[in-house]
Amino acid sequence: MQPNDDKDNLLTTKSGRFFQKVVAYPKTILIITFLSILATAVFIPKIKKDTSSESFMPDYHPAVVYREKVKDIFGLSDPVVVAIVNNGPTGIFNPHSLHLVNWLTNHIGGIEGVDIDRITSLSTENNIVGTTEGMLVEPFFEVPITKQDEADKVRDSVMDFPLYIGGLVAESGNATLIVAELLDEKAGAKVYADLIELSKKAPVKGEKIYVAGEAAVVEYLGKYIDMDIQRLNPTIWVIVAFILFFSYRTMPGLALPHIVLVGSVLIVLGIMAVFKAPFYIITSSLPVILISISVADGVHILGEYYEDVAKRPEACRQKMVVTTMSRMWRPVTITSLSDIAGFMGLSFASFMPPMKAYGVFASIGVVVALSISLFAVPAGLVLFKVKPSRAFKPDSKRHRIKGVDKFGRLMGKFGKMASNRPGLVLGITVCVAIAGVIGALKLEVNESRIENFKHSADIHKADTIINQLFDGTNYLDIVVETDESEGLFEPARLKRIEALQVYLESLPHVKGTASIVDYLKQMNKALNEDNPSDYRLPDNSELVAQYFLLYSMSGKSNDLENKIDYDYRLGNIRVTMDSGLYTDAKVVVESTGKYIKEQFNAPDITGTIAGRQNVNYNWIRQISKSHFRGVVIAFLAVWFMTSICFRSVVAGLMAMLPVSLAVLLIYAVMGFCGIWLGVGTSMFAAIAIGLGVDFAVHVVDRLIVVVREEGNTLENAFEMLFPSTGRALLFSFLAVFFGFGVLLLSQALPLIRFGVLVLVAVVVSFLASITVLPAIVKIVKPRFLYKDR
Repeated sequence: MQPNDDKDNLLTTKSGRFFQKVVAYPKTILIITFLSILATAVFIPKIKKDTSSESFMPDYHPAVVYREKVKDIFGLSDPVVVAIVNNGPTGIFNPHSLHLVNWLTNHIGGIEGVDIDRITSLSTENNIVGTTEGMLVEPFFEVPITKQDEADKVRDSVMDFPLYIGGLVAESGNATLIVAELLDEKAGAKVYADLIELSKKAPVKGEKIYVAGEAAVVEYLGKYIDMDIQRLNPTIWVIVAFILFFSYRTMPGLALPHIVLVGSVLIVLGIMAVFKAPFYIITSSLPVILISISVADGVHILGEYYEDVAKRPEACRQKMVVTTMSRMWRPVTITSLSDIAGFMGLSFASFMPPMKAYGVFASIGVVVALSISLFAVPAGLVLFKVKPSRAFKPDSKRHRIKGVDKFGRLMGKFGKMASNRPGLVLGITVCVAIAGVIGALKLEVNESRIENFKHSADIHKADTIINQLFDGTNYLDIVVETDESEGLFEPARLKRIEALQVYLESLPHVKGTASIVDYLKQMNKALNEDNPSDYRLPDNSELVAQYFLLYSMSGKSNDLENKIDYDYRLGNIRVTMDSGLYTDAKVVVESTGKYIKEQFNAPDITGTIAGRQNVNYNWIRQISKSHFRGVVIAFLAVWFMTSICFRSVVAGLMAMLPVSLAVLLIYAVMGFCGIWLGVGTSMFAAIAIGLGVDFAVHVVDRLIVVVREEGNTLENAFEMLFPSTGRALLFSFLAVFFGFGVLLLSQALPLIRFGVLVLVAVVVSFLASITVLPAIVKIVKPRFLYKDR
């Protein structure tokens, strides 16, 4: 390696003079740094978590507005569901199972967060029976039931009420549901946990109890991921600490990068608390991202410093720190600005508040990490006595490095391979890219909340069984609105609703629908001697009004309030699906929307789609649009930033090549492995660009220094680049790789998928930066490396 006697010239540059001022006050800078960290970290306990799915949609979105309308008017949202299964000869229609239904219903009503007035089960629902005097609305059974013939009568009554078959009782009669609405859906995780404990205490005798439901799934998922990443975070810290120490085998090599990564994480979380920004479910990955970015800054600065110490051990420590920072401020700043561009691209492109916030606070974290790297790290190097690192073997007489450790030698071999066989490297790259395109074409936009749990998880097992035995656990609502009070007394309008229900039940994965029409048909049948042929709507509005009057006189006052409003102007159709997949919901929502627009809506009656499945449909549909828009914006922003910093469009483009290949291969992995583009994976491209571009930036920057500024040939440049800068890249890569690799130990599938995709991005970006990028430079010989010579 050649001498670097001209390093002292850096002291007279603008950056040199700036860092001379920085190192003149090391204690002051470190005190200010630690006080800033403490001043913001004290607010972290005040962070409020928001793991609800509603947080991903703006409050003003029509899908959210109408879902809230259904909740306010009809009291319907995402319930928790308890299934009781008895595979005995009488199914659940036996004295003990019916007693268990009643026991669970009463105890569920006592769970905090459950709306006691909106629990639906065989022990709360009423049968409609015709009498000589009119109509009798009475419970399906009164407790206690002690004889089997009494249970058989209950079975006959329930099975004669079509509305409840599939929705409340399995068609086979071997299972029944208890459906509980929540006072606050954010309590879903706690209610689910309480129901699990209750099921363990239940007096079962051959029955099995399963707990599921969208409210439980949605809210428990957030808690599930949150608890898991809290468990894994300490492991990530330990692994990163080990790699940092092993990279240079000195305590400053461990401590100084830790100031950067600890400071960036704590300050950002503190700022979030100060500005009352919620800690969303996706924010769980923010500390891991900031740790990865922060590690890279410290590793590269320390690598340059230790190399300088090995070359000139007798030199003034302050001067060496200044020359190191004068050399490294540019690549560290460029990588940070590139990271910010990528994250802000994510923020600008997304319509979802959590992702907008993620981009903003990740950018703030990068700014904090950059600031600490440029101020606290050089202050620490000056203040603490730093011993030479065993990573570099000095030749102090000739002021150069005569050797590096095995990691440096390994990276040197990569450099020789790339420079000696550029055609082979590019040929392999083209083949990999083609395979990537093929895999990317298989990419599917999809999402299902329940599929975020492993199939062995109890909640996944319960959801699967309930969807097999009943109509399902996924709900879509259609709000029907007429133009006048008592508008739903009109038979023509009711027949429109009936026709809509028939159409809905013809759609795939729609297993049942329920509306006021079903009650009116049951009333009509009951008042006509239970003749099956009279299970139809009444013929005139006066008869409809009379039915409602008779029902209100015989039944509970709130029996029908989840189907129709108080002045009979608004009605609700609840649609039950056995699948929560976006692709299945897409077919139902779009087909229903078309039918409503073309065949249902009229001047005096309209229908509007609402409910959880509609929210999910609009949410995921927007994700696919915003994702690819975000990729383009992030790519252009990072390209623009690197081009400005390097003062060359070509240099900026070359810095983007490795990460572009990484994003392409991530799409390929998703396509070949069946990983959906959904909520948990939609951010990967922006994060991959932010993390992956760092490797290429350091390679391009060092080539500019060694070739353009120091006048070396490309061959010499590669020999100088890889043992030093390449070694720093290696340990930066290892810290990120093993840090994110811990996520593969997670119990939460979203974290595993996220970890896999980031690992692919990091591996490809690193390998492409040290092989493909040098090969292209060797073949193309870009002008930006020679323009000042």
